[in-house]
Amino acid sequence: MLKTLIFLGLIFGIIWFFFIRKPKAPQSSNQEESMVQCCKCQTFVLQNEAILSNGRYYCSNECLFEGQK
Repeated sequence: MLKTLIFLGLIFGIIWFFFIRKPKAPQSSNQEESMVQCCKCQTFVLQNEAILSNGRYYCSNECLFEGQK
């Protein structure tokens, strides 16, 4: 009985590992990142590096302060 349970568990584990489990997407530096345009100087910067204020993107604090005037 115990051998049967171990065998079934092993079969289930193999099926889960190869067919049911969803592999994680590799994190590579080649992935495209979104670019946004600065509202003040019109340069493009990566979205995760841009400063978002009142729904507008800015490339630096200088552009942010000048754009707020």
